[in-house]
Amino acid sequence: MNTISKILKVSALAAACALLFASCQKEQKENVAKAVLGDQSIMTFAAKNPAAQTVTVYSDGPWHTTAPDWITVDPNTGNGVVTVTVTAKENVDEGGMLEPRKDTLIISGNTLASRLIILVSQEGDAYRNAQHLTLDKVAALADGKSFILDEATVAALTSAGFVVNSGSTNVYIKDASQVKIGDKVSVKGIKGSVNNMPAVTTVDDLKVLSSGTFTYPEPKDITESLATYKAEAIEYVVVNGMVKGGNLIVTLNDVEYSVKQVDCPDGLSISKLNGNKVQLTGYSCGLIGANLFGILTTAVKDNGPAVVPRPEKLLYAKWRFTTTTMTAYKDFFGGTDGKPDTAPGSGGLYVPSNVEGNGKIEYIQIDKSEIDINSKASRIIGGTGHPYVTGAWPGDYWLFSATDNYEYPAGTSLHIKFLTRVSATGQRYWMLEYFDGKDWKPAEEYPISTETESGANAVYNFVEPTSNIAVECEWKLAAPCREPMFRMRCVANAQANDKGPLAAPNGGTCRIADNGDEGEDAGPVFEVTDAPAGGGGGGGGTAGVTVFEDDYEWLEPWTASGVGDDVTANTVNTNTAPNVFTSTAVEGLLAEFISRGYGYVWGWKDQPWSDGDPDNGNKRTMYIQKNYLKFGKTSYSSGIILPVLSALTGPSDVELTFNWCSCMTGNAAPDMTSLNVVVTGGGTIESTGSETSEEIVSGQPIKEDGTTDLAWQNAAVTIKGATPATRITIRPANNDPDVTNSARHQNRWYLDNVKVVTK
Repeated sequence: MNTISKILKVSALAAACALLFASCQKEQKENVAKAVLGDQSIMTFAAKNPAAQTVTVYSDGPWHTTAPDWITVDPNTGNGVVTVTVTAKENVDEGGMLEPRKDTLIISGNTLASRLIILVSQEGDAYRNAQHLTLDKVAALADGKSFILDEATVAALTSAGFVVNSGSTNVYIKDASQVKIGDKVSVKGIKGSVNNMPAVTTVDDLKVLSSGTFTYPEPKDITESLATYKAEAIEYVVVNGMVKGGNLIVTLNDVEYSVKQVDCPDGLSISKLNGNKVQLTGYSCGLIGANLFGILTTAVKDNGPAVVPRPEKLLYAKWRFTTTTMTAYKDFFGGTDGKPDTAPGSGGLYVPSNVEGNGKIEYIQIDKSEIDINSKASRIIGGTGHPYVTGAWPGDYWLFSATDNYEYPAGTSLHIKFLTRVSATGQRYWMLEYFDGKDWKPAEEYPISTETESGANAVYNFVEPTSNIAVECEWKLAAPCREPMFRMRCVANAQANDKGPLAAPNGGTCRIADNGDEGEDAGPVFEVTDAPAGGGGGGGGTAGVTVFEDDYEWLEPWTASGVGDDVTANTVNTNTAPNVFTSTAVEGLLAEFISRGYGYVWGWKDQPWSDGDPDNGNKRTMYIQKNYLKFGKTSYSSGIILPVLSALTGPSDVELTFNWCSCMTGNAAPDMTSLNVVVTGGGTIESTGSETSEEIVSGQPIKEDGTTDLAWQNAAVTIKGATPATRITIRPANNDPDVTNSARHQNRWYLDNVKVVTK
């Protein structure tokens, strides 16, 4: 604090005390203090040779002090204006610094109101008494406690940290160290919390002990239970919904629940997928707000536009496996050289349908980096064109899937037929399963059994032979599904030759086969045979479907502190409205705004509207409030361009609705703002038959004294023939260079809750 500031502060305190003295003469006669003030509220001391510090105390009567045993106060009683010296004992012993400590020094009169509270703290070694703990013990620590974690595995990466796992326990570590998924790390840090979930918020030492892989557990599907979901620890979850305003929205019983990507890693943001059906997988990180949940994302599956027209032909995918047809596809599945492959998952390798439709055959395997001692696991397109694998192991499975991007409704009938076989040393016991839109279910045509030969212990419904056999199943969806699936899962390490269980994966093969060009059963077929009406997503049909929505709650990271709420407060405070383009306090917000597909327009009182040159000086006039946007300043108007309506699949009539408020001056004189809605890329405004709407005039009443109140008002505009390329601009209507009324050039306004719904 500089000398002038300190003098001013002391003067202010003295003036305040003078008033208190004058108003408390009666209490002074009773010899008690009714007010105690001071010029310090925080004191921090070094651990060794701590220097004494002073505080000037102002009171209207006697006061006394209460201090921790490591703090000495001189004098410890007083009256009126007194300079008090505060001294701390050293925080060391023969072993070095002790743990940091903090407490409160209280200088008080005789009431709770007459208390000066000073936070006193002292430096120290946070790890002096830190224990070596397992991850579950770290998660259970109280916030602020130090620890040493000897080993945990990196399970997920975010932009500012990572999740570590040890058994069933997950903890988020907020640290920018360069680590990779599968790394084993040791950590020295301080326990904290994120959304009441266990986290490490301070890291003082992190070491990568070794590299490896990490196999994710089966995620817990919380989609249907989100209304009652109460995460008490970070757990691996999956949730399906529609992206609106950059969040994933799940609608249950007409109530919307939002899932927000917290600290999202690069490349996994869903901010550009507005209007799409999306599946998020990752680690839950608690309840952020009312009906708002957080997730640390590990995978994003984009299932396309929420509303897709019913196809003329129902889903059908077919493959042919011959040398001629499959030569070009060998690299899709792994080639012919049989390279060892121990990584979990599919590795992005699959056999595409090569006769008709959009289908995939994948082989999904468990992590074999520790068990595949012979390096036998491989994916191969053989000389006959068949896709086959070696090194099958319990947990691996063949996965058939197909999609035409249409969401087939519950009750849809599906059918699959394919040929398969194993070699004599290939795995014998498998489970045939279909996905019913919610869960995996055993194929009903194949009875479940637990009786196996060769000492294997498994639940299965299919025994693989060493010559071709046809698998054929039919089932119905129990819930809407955009990508029907069927799988054949290995359940035991028993060889088909009945020579006993395997100790490790071997060179035995398992293939999806073909009878040849003339065979009746040639090539797998995966198809929808019948589907009820009412699919396509978005609740069935096309009317009333939200294709874009933003409530701007995603501004929260930038509005958590220091940002105002003018409309609610009915006042205008430019100090609490950071400019998105120029304020360092909202760094990164502009990039997020653009990444969500938004654009910006500006205009001056004698210039036409432009969507270019957003970095030109005073023309950059877009601000944030909590949580909504503010546009324009005197003589400089600005507006917003919404993201394209990519959720539409063709020309559609839509209704745009939004909340807006015209601004006012510091003297409560109203801005004369009115708005236009302008469409480009397809569509016209219903009421005007053109690309520009009539003026949307403010309905905020003007009082007899010429003042107004800030208040939200609703606007609705119908757009005919909007397309997936349509862009909507909302901006002031009165930016006409011919307008001479200066008040008409003060076009400041607020925007919130934008929504576009099909009609």
